[in-house]
Parts: sequence; structure tokens; C-alpha cells
Amino acid sequence: MFIFMENTFDSFCGLECAACEFNTSGVCGGCVATNGHPFHGRCEIAECVTTKNKRFCGECEDFPCEILKRYSYDAQHGDSGARVERCQAIKLAMVAAARVGINPVGFCGHHCDFCFMAQWCGGCRSVYNICSFATICPDGVCPNVACAQMHGLDGCYQCENLSACDKGYFGQTGEYVAKATALFIRDHGEAAYTTALQTAINSGMEYPKTFDATGSVEGALAILERWRAA
Repeated sequence: MFIFMENTFDSFCGLECAACEFNTSGVCGGCVATNGHPFHGRCEIAECVTTKNKRFCGECEDFPCEILKRYSYDAQHGDSGARVERCQAIKLAMVAAARVGINPVGFCGHHCDFCFMAQWCGGCRSVYNICSFATICPDGVCPNVACAQMHGLDGCYQCENLSACDKGYFGQTGEYVAKATALFIRDHGEAAYTTALQTAINSGMEYPKTFDATGSVEGALAILERWRAA
């Protein structure tokens, strides 16, 4: 299992504190080590990160925000974007580590390998779940994940009430792909789903945009059925 290491990063903004002259000379302890109290006083980035309950900028949904870019590209004290790149590299490494050995098919049926959040989220089966839907749910837990786990199911596609379910992601207006994929997996299995989805994407379909644009679960499901038979 992937375990987060706090020493993966030593600053909130991506600045490499260990290589900073102020840190090596003992003038500054570093913003993570001092909980956002560097030697020069108030830090706008540190306040933003701690207020949002993030551990560093790379975990924020607004990354890279205007505040971070302003600091990183400052003519006098900036680093020409190096800290932004470091944040991104750290986050990618953390996500990659979290996804090792994890089933990329989410509880609801979404496929993490093709999700636009794949570079930021380890997936709902990992210890680094930052699913954009889960983050807006109470306690940061997706209702579909909670329900499946409560009933001892590997995914919503194993539920006998799937067709009528409007729980969590399945009840979101304008979003049909998750339930369509769950129905497809129920009928054809995960391997067939991955193959059909990959074929559809290779043929120019945008996931999940093209699927949701059909306007219905049936429409999204029809796309997968079409490419299963291709």
C-alpha cells in the first residue's frame, strides 16, 4: 500500500527549501517545518494552502493558481516557473505510486485510466482519492463508493438495483457516462468495457464529453455497445 511521506516535499509552493541559502544557513526552518511561518513573516501562499487544508500547492484544484505563478515568475525573487514544475512532478509521482496495483475501474464505472483527473487523482480505490465529485460530497466520500462498500460490492455494476439507482454520481444532471459504464460492465464485464472504451477513444470519441453529450444513459451506453461490436 502506498504511504504518503511528508518529506516528499519541504515547501508549500514547490520551492526546494533544502537547497535554499536561508534554510541551509539556519535563518529559516522552511514553511512546511514551521507550519507556514518562514523567517520573513507572512507568506500568502502558506496562508492559502493551510486555509484550504492542502499539504502543498500541487494538491489544490486551482493549481497552478495566479498567486503561485506570481511568486514563481517574480522578476526579483522568482524561479522562472521551477517551483510550479516541481509541484507538478511531486504530484504526478504521488499519484503514480498510489495507483500501483489498483483496479483503474472506479466503483461507479468511471475508468481512471481515461479520466481527465488521472494526473491528479489516484482513483477511488486508492489511498489518494481526490475525485472531483467526491471532493464536493459530505466528508469527501462519494455516495456510490460508500454504498458499494457498505454492501460488500466491488462496484455499482454488481448491484441488483443499478438500473433504478440515482444515488450520488448517477443522479447528476447532464452526466450519464458513469451509469452507462456500470450497466455495460454488468452485462459484459470489465475487460470488454476497457477494450470498447479504448477503441471508442482511439476512434475520436472524447471521454466523458462525447458520451454525456448524447443526453441520456441509453445514448452513452449505445456508444460502448457500438464499439464493443467493432
